[in-house]
Amino acid sequence: MSGEHGDGLQRSYLNERLFGKELYAAMKELKTAFDPEGMFNPGKVVDAPSPEKNLRLGESYRPEKVQTYLDWSEDHGFTQAVEMCSGQGVCRKLGEGIMCPSYMATKNEMDTTRARANVLRALVSGKLPKDAITNEEMYEVFDLCLSCKACKSECPSSVDAAKMKLEFLAHYHAKHGFSIRDRLFGYVHEMSQFTSPVASISNYAINSKLSKLFLSKLGVHPEREPLLLSKDTFTNWFNNRTKPPKNTKTNRVIYFHDTWVTFHHPEVGKAAVELLEEAGLEVILVSNRVCCGRPMLSKGMIEPARERALKNVSLLAPYVREGIAVVGTEPSCILTFRDEYLDLLPQNEDAGILSKNSYVLDEFLLKLHKSGELQINWKQDGPEVFYHGHCHQRSLIGNESALELLSLSGCKVTESGAGCCGMAGSFGYESEHYEVSQAIAEDRLLPAIRKTSSDTVIAVSGVSCRHQIEHFSEKKTKHIAQVLAEQIG
Repeated sequence: MSGEHGDGLQRSYLNERLFGKELYAAMKELKTAFDPEGMFNPGKVVDAPSPEKNLRLGESYRPEKVQTYLDWSEDHGFTQAVEMCSGQGVCRKLGEGIMCPSYMATKNEMDTTRARANVLRALVSGKLPKDAITNEEMYEVFDLCLSCKACKSECPSSVDAAKMKLEFLAHYHAKHGFSIRDRLFGYVHEMSQFTSPVASISNYAINSKLSKLFLSKLGVHPEREPLLLSKDTFTNWFNNRTKPPKNTKTNRVIYFHDTWVTFHHPEVGKAAVELLEEAGLEVILVSNRVCCGRPMLSKGMIEPARERALKNVSLLAPYVREGIAVVGTEPSCILTFRDEYLDLLPQNEDAGILSKNSYVLDEFLLKLHKSGELQINWKQDGPEVFYHGHCHQRSLIGNESALELLSLSGCKVTESGAGCCGMAGSFGYESEHYEVSQAIAEDRLLPAIRKTSSDTVIAVSGVSCRHQIEHFSEKKTKHIAQVLAEQIG
C-alpha cells in the first residue's frame, strides 16, 4: 500500500487500514497539536480525501482530438503520450545525466520536459484553445528543447519531448511557413551536394565578409565557423581507390555515408571502411541514397523528411532482406532509421526491417566481436582517450559499445560523464540560442575537457559534438572511427 514515503493525496486514505485505529488516532492527535487549523499539507497522511477526489482527468474529461503528422499508436495516441507525464520533475535534475539540457542551463521551469508535456496537456484537455498549438507562446515553451531524446530514457515515464516538439513544429510551420534559415539548415544535404563540385570557390565564398554578414542577417551567430566542404568527396575516394580482392570477403555490409562524411569529413568514412574491411567484410555504398531527413525533422519539415525516409527504405530494405546490415558513423542518421522512420512510415514493413538491422559503427563491430566474427588484430597499447558520445546514441542505445570497443583496441578510455554538448545540429548556430548552447557545454563537458592532458585524444561520435568542442575549447577532436582505425595492428 504505502506507509512511509508517498503518503500523498493518492494513497493516504489507506493509512488507517495500514497502521490500525490506535496508531492512526495518535497520528491525527500529533497533527492537530502542531497544525490545529490543518494548514500544512492538508489531506496528506491523515484526514485524506476519497481516492475519487482530486483526479487529474475525472469522469467528465473529454480530450480534444489533435490531427497528427506522426504516428502515435505506440503510445495509444497523442493524448495518451501527453498524459504520460506524471509531474515527477526528474527533468529538473542538475549535474547528472543528459535530461534536460536547456533546464540545466536556464534553471527555468518552462524549459523542462514536464512543462512541455503540461502545455500540451492543457491543449488536449481544452484549457487552451485548439489554435494554441500554432501560437508564439507554445513556440517559446518548445524553443529550447534540443531534441536530445534523453527524456525518452531518463524520464521514469519515458515522456518523449523530442517527438512532441517535432509534432508541434509541423503544426506551427503549417501556419507560419519556414524561414530562409530553416530551409538552409533543413536542406543542408542538398546544399552541400550542389556546391561540392566547386568546393574551393564555395569555401572561399562562405568565409567572405559579405557571406557572414548575410548569414548573420538570417540569424546565424557570427562567431560560428561555417562547415567547410572537402576538396574531394568520400564517394569519389571510395569509387576510385584500389579495392581489396573480392574473394577475401565472405560477408557484405552497407556503409551509410551521411552528408557530413560525404561532403565535409571524408576522413571519418575512410576510417570506417578500413575498419569494416579489416573486420572481414565487403563494404557496399548505395550511391543513390538520400539524406536520412534528420536536418529536416529538426525544423519540423515532416513531409520532405517522410519522402526521404520512403526513398531510403525502398533502397536499403532489399539489401537487409538478403542479410546485409546497414552501418553508419553518424548516430543521428542511423538512429533516425531506428526511431523516427517508424513514426513517419508506420504501416511500412520495410521500415521496420531497416530499423532492426541498422547499427552505429562501434555497436556493429562489438556485435561481431561478441559472436567471434571480428577479425581485427588490435595494437597492444593505445593512447589516453576522453570519449564523449552523441546524445541520441547515449539516450537510445547507450555508450557501452563505444567504451568497450575502445578498451578492446588498447585505448585507456575515460567517459566524459557530461550532458549534452549544446550544439544539437543547427541549434547552436542560431543567434538566439548561442549563449544557451555555450552554457550547456560549460555545465560539465568543457570543464572536463580542459582538465585533460595535451596528449589525451578527445574522441566523439557525432559531428555536432565535434564542432562544439573545437569551437569552445580550441582542442582538436577525432571521430571514434578514426581512433579505432589507428589502433589496427
